[in-house]
Amino acid sequence: MSYDLEELEGRIHAIFHPEPVVGNEGLEFYEMPPLPRLKKEYGLDTSYWKPYEYGSMSSLMRRAVSPDDPLSDVVKAQQVPRALFFGTLRLFADSIVAHHGEKERSGPYRFYPAILASAWASFEAYVRIYSELLARTVKSLPVPVEEGLLEVEAFLDDQGRIQKRRKPQPLLGRYRWLLKFGYGCDYDRGSRIWQMGEAALRARHELVHYEIRGMPSLKANQLWEHLEAILLLLIGPSAQIGRSVVPDLYELYGVLCELQPLLEEYEEMPNFKYFEMELGGVMFPCPFDGVDDAVFPHFGHKDGR
Repeated sequence: MSYDLEELEGRIHAIFHPEPVVGNEGLEFYEMPPLPRLKKEYGLDTSYWKPYEYGSMSSLMRRAVSPDDPLSDVVKAQQVPRALFFGTLRLFADSIVAHHGEKERSGPYRFYPAILASAWASFEAYVRIYSELLARTVKSLPVPVEEGLLEVEAFLDDQGRIQKRRKPQPLLGRYRWLLKFGYGCDYDRGSRIWQMGEAALRARHELVHYEIRGMPSLKANQLWEHLEAILLLLIGPSAQIGRSVVPDLYELYGVLCELQPLLEEYEEMPNFKYFEMELGGVMFPCPFDGVDDAVFPHFGHKDGR
């Protein structure tokens, strides 16, 4: 179904600013439940979910005893993954409006690479913050597990003192450890959901660690699928263990699904992606010292100006 621009903007505004729920006692809090799509498309049983899963009386909520606990920074950061992903969804909505009705259905990078990078930033923030939370709240955690989750390793310096240094680990590897040691969940890496997540991460890597020969582009529907895959990495294990690994999962997923019918296919890509280039005679930036002037001459002065 197609919309004119005003209708489209109105529908998107309604998604992010839903009408308040009015009950017997006035405005009421509303949580978005899991969508039937999760069962129909992916076979996920989300019947465990109940409203107020993370309410104040829930067993999933804890109370700190000491007011000076250094955990305070971690607790403050727990809202960051949700905020980052909601920001991602708002930027995705902006892209839908910006590309609405354009005659040409492809153009240069504008929104899509930033949207994909932002979504993965949200996921990585979750893994990092909840790994820190796990290490600080459980009674005991094997040292190799804690070091792997926190991406550090202990070593002896020249003075014989025990020090720690950063040791980066693969993102999905750390997530597997977090699931295993934090939630008792061994999630199947061969499953459809995990494979979708790995594909979305590869798409991110192709842009962030730029795949020169592939000149990666992104289409609107591909991007939507990658965003879904990132959320499914959280929802799949939640369905398996019968508790949401993080609050507000289904609200984020619901907003993403509400945006899907508004998409018009569009491709954002690098300039010259489909241009057959014969390099002879082409001018290109090359600001290095020691360039072979015989093979790559310039047309400026001898001093390069």
